[in-house]
Amino acid sequence: MNRKLIISITSETDAMQDFKAGFLQAFNTGSYQDEYIYFTSPTTLFQKITPKRWELIAKLQEVGTVSIRELARLLGRDIRRVHDDTVALIEEGVIERNGNGVCVPFTEIHTDFSLKTKAA
Repeated sequence: MNRKLIISITSETDAMQDFKAGFLQAFNTGSYQDEYIYFTSPTTLFQKITPKRWELIAKLQEVGTVSIRELARLLGRDIRRVHDDTVALIEEGVIERNGNGVCVPFTEIHTDFSLKTKAA
């Protein structure tokens, strides 16, 4: 199964509505629904998924499952920092750990957000 992750910036209310709609569709059809991670602001998104973490995600998509030590070597970064970044990304649900190391379980990651003016 191809898994798709959508990272979105939206209000908590809109996130709950999207979650409810996706759940109902999955329940009614029995089909896979995309997976979502919601952030309430661009600041929060960029605090949680920093440029170094985006680089780490891209490298994992390129190489597949690897140990944290090997990932640090491939990125040319300190193993402790790579470990900290992998833990943070596991907590966010962007990467996963298995018996062989860490990996990105998604065939596609889409980031989507809009900035809107407040209604007058």
